[in-house]
Amino acid sequence: MKKKIPKKITLDNLEKSAIKYLEKYSVSEYQLVNMLKRKIIKTSFFYKVKPETNFEFIKLITTKFKRIGLIDDKKFSENKTLTYMERGYSKKKIIFNLKTKGVSDENIGEGINNLKTTYVNSELAAALIYAKKKKFLTFKKKEKKFNEIKKKLLQMSQAGFSYDIAKKIINLNNEKEFLDLEKFAKFGDN
Repeated sequence: MKKKIPKKITLDNLEKSAIKYLEKYSVSEYQLVNMLKRKIIKTSFFYKVKPETNFEFIKLITTKFKRIGLIDDKKFSENKTLTYMERGYSKKKIIFNLKTKGVSDENIGEGINNLKTTYVNSELAAALIYAKKKKFLTFKKKEKKFNEIKKKLLQMSQAGFSYDIAKKIINLNNEKEFLDLEKFAKFGDN
């Protein structure tokens, strides 16, 4: 099997690669810039030219994409925050994941504040989702063993949830209490 010969780096070729990448993935500006840099370095190595000569194209592409709305870190942060929360991620884990994607603290804050439009207590809702996914909630057993409770508390704290929230969830006795707590996390006291 022959190796694919990369196309020479031009503004047009890089822009097309960036658009293809954005069609496939939801990414932050930082991730797009890194992908373009990797592409330039790989191609430059193949053609034996200095990659720095083509890095100026990245700034042109990102500026254009920001202007037309193809990349918007604020919207990216809001969407990812909601997605992560609905997967059962704690705020600490959400912040960590967004920072690794190069999202600014300001945009991360906006994303977390945006959760308040959907959930009254997003941290509690995420903890409930996490507990459900990890199958912590077993209402059939009458007696809860100390070591088992300790292990579950440790797992929840390692996932980034506070002791109070973890204890509240682990001490649930039946499905009705779980559903009431879930309703409270979403709508608050009504």
